[in-house]
Amino acid sequence: MVRNGLTHSGTPGFRCRGCDRRFVAAPKTGPVPDATKDLIRRLLAERVGIRAIARVVGVSRSWLQGFVNALYREGTPHDPGLPPKSPARS
Repeated sequence: MVRNGLTHSGTPGFRCRGCDRRFVAAPKTGPVPDATKDLIRRLLAERVGIRAIARVVGVSRSWLQGFVNALYREGTPHDPGLPPKSPARS
């Protein structure tokens, strides 16, 4: 591990020489709790918008979008494949 500059908030960043992964020694936030994930699932079932959920629950929109994408990937029973091609025009 080597020091690798500062984050946008001024916290020192580190980098692993083996895998080039960047991280901070003592992150200020941790993983999202299961209770929050359950609340997000209920709000999605009520068809509340992504921005509204992120605002109310207090998570970032990028994390929330990744979480929603993973939920729908798990919930899709099959891969629908590519849409059929339209007939060629002459």
